[in-house]
Amino acid sequence: MRRAYDEIGGQLYDLRYAEEQGEKYTWALSRISLKECQPILDAGCGTGAFLEMLQSMDLTAVGVDFSGELLSWARKKLNSSGNLHLLMSDADYMPFRKSVFKSFFAFTLLQNVPDPNLILAEAIRVLQDRALIVVTGLRKEYNLELFHSLLSSSGLKILEESASDLKDFVSICERER
Repeated sequence: MRRAYDEIGGQLYDLRYAEEQGEKYTWALSRISLKECQPILDAGCGTGAFLEMLQSMDLTAVGVDFSGELLSWARKKLNSSGNLHLLMSDADYMPFRKSVFKSFFAFTLLQNVPDPNLILAEAIRVLQDRALIVVTGLRKEYNLELFHSLLSSSGLKILEESASDLKDFVSICERER
């Protein structure tokens, strides 16, 4: 899978998916409040399109992806400010301590990994209490019942979900108490 993303390259990825991804980002950001100084994690950040939106909001974030080629493209697009960081890593085994981040975003990631439960368990591990988790599930890959089952079995409670006009289910979740 890594080779496929490296071969597609950043420019082609952005041309192919920018509009679709932007709709998901806009939907999620219109429903949550992100604050300065609260670290955000973008797992599977790809070309950094979501990080660009966060940068324009002057937020602190870390983007993680396993494709060196997509991360290289993201580095070219993002300003070299001190509040955004990029890291090459698998999202299911990230090199962070427990309880570091206040928000976790995984856009277009779960359907592209061998075990999405590992990603969600890792999200819970690196998140602080009362953190938000925003994840998407491609409708071609998941029906609503299967997607909800995945989130629930990972210990997540859905707070809000996107309308049906997006190609993905977009869920805003928190950890079950």
